[in-house]
Amino acid sequence: MKPWMAAVGLALGIVPAAQAQGTSSVAGEWWTPGFNARVRIEPCGDAVCGRIVWLWDETPKDIADKNPLVGRQVIERMQATEPGFWRGGRLYNPEDGRDYKGSLHLQSPNRLVVDGCVLFICRTQVWRRADPARCPPVAPTDARGTPG
Repeated sequence: MKPWMAAVGLALGIVPAAQAQGTSSVAGEWWTPGFNARVRIEPCGDAVCGRIVWLWDETPKDIADKNPLVGRQVIERMQATEPGFWRGGRLYNPEDGRDYKGSLHLQSPNRLVVDGCVLFICRTQVWRRADPARCPPVAPTDARGTPG
């Protein structure tokens, strides 16, 4: 949706605020804690999704998922619910091989809080936006992680 269309829709009350906010503010590449992985978040339909595009160690030890991780979707169908918040999707954790209910909270343009929960037990990570001036974006990959 064009920004001017969202503004007109908001003024007329026909576009929810969360939809008008869109996905652009969270889209981009993000470093996970410890700079172990880089995740590209981008629109997928009316939601956002994220895939691993780079790993410090492409074959990490002591994790449950033994499949190739580059190209692996780790954020699935997060819906914008209000400005700076995405919910309702799933997060995949390669360390234990499980999916979790999740949410994303953009605390600042360069700080993303990622929460994953199962029942009442939650885990939080803070991701940092990758700076393209200091570290160029990773080349696009296909679903298998092959540069495309």
